[in-house]
Amino acid sequence: MPNAAHSPDPRRHWFVLANGSRAQAYVKRREDSGYDQVRLWDAPEARMRDAELGEDKPGRAFASAGAMHRSAMERDGKDDSPKEHARRDFLEGLAHDLTSALAAKEIDSITLIAPARVAEAITNHLPTPARQAVTGEEHHDLTSLPHADVFARLDAVRHRL
Repeated sequence: MPNAAHSPDPRRHWFVLANGSRAQAYVKRREDSGYDQVRLWDAPEARMRDAELGEDKPGRAFASAGAMHRSAMERDGKDDSPKEHARRDFLEGLAHDLTSALAAKEIDSITLIAPARVAEAITNHLPTPARQAVTGEEHHDLTSLPHADVFARLDAVRHRL
């Protein structure tokens, strides 16, 4: 039988489920089956429509016939809407919180489960030591699944690690 003092504590490995506006961190229960939610992040403004956040559609700066661009405001291809700003701020804040939890020794490692674009944005905001703590990554959005389904998916991810 392995020595319990040398086996890693499952409560120090976070499974972080995220999308562009919400995230949850789970830990595996040591004795029982299942997982406990240890953190919850939510940014409802990243789910709102731009009009609800106060942005109007840009007006035309030229005649529409034969024009190559819809508006003079949309030339660079980068989404600069209030909703996109809220999403970027949320993901940067999430990365900061994960970095703080690692620095405070609350956790040792992270499995990140998020759509590819979201996972990339989170890891881009992590400093190098925190990036090294990301031991697994899956590209799915599990944030709105019922707990039983989340637990089954986390078990599948954990067995692949």
